[in-house]
Amino acid sequence: MEYIKREGEWIPKLGFGTFNLTGRQALGILEFALDVGYRHFDTAQMYENEDQIGKVIGNTSIPRERLFVTTKVWHTNMSKDKFLPSVEKSLKSLKQDYIDLLLIHWPNKEIDLQESLEQLAEAREKGYCKLIGVSNFNIELLEEVGKSGIKIHCNQFENHVFIDQRALLNKTREMGCFATAYAPIAKGQVADEPILQQIARRHKVTATQVALRYLVEQKDVVAIPKSSQLIRIKQNFDVFNFHLEPEEIKEIEKLRSRNMRLIDPDFAPVWDK
Repeated sequence: MEYIKREGEWIPKLGFGTFNLTGRQALGILEFALDVGYRHFDTAQMYENEDQIGKVIGNTSIPRERLFVTTKVWHTNMSKDKFLPSVEKSLKSLKQDYIDLLLIHWPNKEIDLQESLEQLAEAREKGYCKLIGVSNFNIELLEEVGKSGIKIHCNQFENHVFIDQRALLNKTREMGCFATAYAPIAKGQVADEPILQQIARRHKVTATQVALRYLVEQKDVVAIPKSSQLIRIKQNFDVFNFHLEPEEIKEIEKLRSRNMRLIDPDFAPVWDK
């Protein structure tokens, strides 16, 4: 495993995404992910699986300090009266005294951003979390965060080989933050990409592993692939035993010209060009 360090905390560069994993199925998958070696788990209030994650983490013999748990406050809980109570509920569901990384899941145009950021900072001051950040913020919103006087540590956004996020990534780094790439395998579409398949054959890995390696090799980038297939979960984790050559990276970077965005709800901000 490779790591990023912020404020004395070590963040595994590869995590396990849990969107759409619920119920008994989630328990088995999460236990398997722990056995494989995943130590970074990404969830959210909206995923409705914090209970399952809490149960698995609570039953493992792995020391808590070796685990990294991220959860996200849903955009309807951004106001002062709802924010901290929602975080307290998440802590209870996760059966944890603290969350390693707490994020604003989506910006809420109806609630003043400064109010939400102050609540996020207060959650950290109360010891509810160690690191704070945002998710699905564009460059303009990150600039607002910068003016707020509140220091964040992470920006989580859609990032994979088929989308050009260079400007947003540069802004994220400029703010001293690391970037968490969600949908890093483009909902499985990277597996069928001929350029990735060709590179994969050279390294005797899969196209998906190449797509993930491309992300985790980048400075200050974390990837959180998700799968419910056990063989894929294991393969996704096994991306630290090879390196991409400069010419291979150039080939991969040609794919971002497609600018294919997969996650775009009606409450999303105006995305950067």
